[in-house]
Amino acid sequence: MDGILSSGPRNSKIASQKKSANSAESMIRSRQTVLDDFNKPEGFSGRTMPKLNSNGARLSATIPAISRGKRQSLVGHNLPPAIKKRKRRNSTSYKVLTRSAIVLVLIVLVTGGFVFGKAWWSAHKVFKGGGAALAFDKNIDPNMLNGEGDGRVNILVMGKGGETEAEGGELTDSMMIVSIDPINTKIALLSIPRDLWVKPQGLWPMKINAVYSSAKYKALDTNPKDKAAAEAAGIAKVSSVVEQYMGVHMHYNSMVEFSAFEEAVNTLGGIDVTLPEAFNDYSMLVGNKYLSLPAGTQHLDGGYALAYARSRHGSARGDFDRGQQQQTVLVGIKDKILSLGTYSNPIKITELLSTFGSRVQTNLSINDMMRVYGIIKQLGPNDITHADLAQIPDGVVTTGSVGDQSVVLPKAGVDNYTEVRAFVRNKLKDGFLVKENPSVIVLNGTDNSGAAQKRADELKGYGYNVTKIGDAPVKNATTNQIIDLTKGMKKYTKRYLEQRFGVMAVSSADGIDSVTYPADFVVIVGP
Repeated sequence: MDGILSSGPRNSKIASQKKSANSAESMIRSRQTVLDDFNKPEGFSGRTMPKLNSNGARLSATIPAISRGKRQSLVGHNLPPAIKKRKRRNSTSYKVLTRSAIVLVLIVLVTGGFVFGKAWWSAHKVFKGGGAALAFDKNIDPNMLNGEGDGRVNILVMGKGGETEAEGGELTDSMMIVSIDPINTKIALLSIPRDLWVKPQGLWPMKINAVYSSAKYKALDTNPKDKAAAEAAGIAKVSSVVEQYMGVHMHYNSMVEFSAFEEAVNTLGGIDVTLPEAFNDYSMLVGNKYLSLPAGTQHLDGGYALAYARSRHGSARGDFDRGQQQQTVLVGIKDKILSLGTYSNPIKITELLSTFGSRVQTNLSINDMMRVYGIIKQLGPNDITHADLAQIPDGVVTTGSVGDQSVVLPKAGVDNYTEVRAFVRNKLKDGFLVKENPSVIVLNGTDNSGAAQKRADELKGYGYNVTKIGDAPVKNATTNQIIDLTKGMKKYTKRYLEQRFGVMAVSSADGIDSVTYPADFVVIVGP
């Protein structure tokens, strides 16, 4: 009952309020029935000691012997006076207890039913479903896997100002991949620079933060009345572009308007973040104050959390550092949700979902969200990794210009995203590959120079541990070969390699053994 019932007098006004469905929520939060005024004595009350005769025996009323037939027809006034009084008292107490229990149960059912009913309705407006990820099942049949990446759950999280924002409200200035490894209980956060230069199919070259709005308004031009379809088209286009340029599949997506984000943080009571140094951005206002935060652990309300997450003028690397700031805020929200036990508090769930309204939408289902929550609860401080495409010294993107626009480009050159994809796949390594940690030797079975190196680089790009590259003992391969030296012990890696090279693995091949080639798998590259 904690959090559902609060003290307050019962009056006729409440009775009339119950007739209105629109006032039900205010009833629950502000006016509740007093269960007891606590002025009555507690259940164990004192009583008079019984009277005893001269022999020490207890004096009591004698109940005459009654036959079974007469006992059934006996009326109350025929009982001895002491028994009649006791029966009336017991009967009255029983009726009071029964009525109290019924009232209590009704209060719980009505209140709980309203809370959970409203939460259920709001949740289904937010968690629309439609996405899917195999990795939620840790013991999945390997034959169901489609390839490397199925061992993770990737969620594309996007933030926008919304249509009410005066300028650029439909640009997704915040973009992040929340990648969950359910097999090893890990999470990786990868921020995508908003100025990344892309060329979406069916649109035109642009910064990635404009893909959503461009696809959305293109759909509205075709069908102005179907706003839901246009919204879905915009989100779908961003997901496909991220898959194309980052090289990993997006199983789910989530779009959050900044105002909903701010209110949600306030609903949680604010969040705590730890800053390594003071942070100041005099171009960012929070109310009538500039964004200024000292070093150390800071408690941020919704306004400050949003400002810190959106700021790109308070740090040396601008938009690249902003991605790190957003990851810091996201972890702060995660910590606060877990510390409050939010998902076990029906009132808090209802408040959060009411805050979200139509300003938050995702193709996660309620069941998927609870699976995500179950994984998050198990995370330790070292189970969350932060990835940055511009991370020094391993960064794979840099700033540049296209025409008169300042953009972010791959270091390898415009449109060359090979290194970017390899970087992302290694940071978001398949959960089954992480668990099995296979060693692979790649051998060239042809006379084509560099064939083994090319396939080895491909495997490294997916996070395989390639321990050796060389020539096969016999150069007469007519097709690719996979030799499984684990005897089927690393079944998920075996499945991935079979799919990648288009052949079934065998247990042996001429000249290949674990002594000469100490590895889990040997791949012989054919023509």
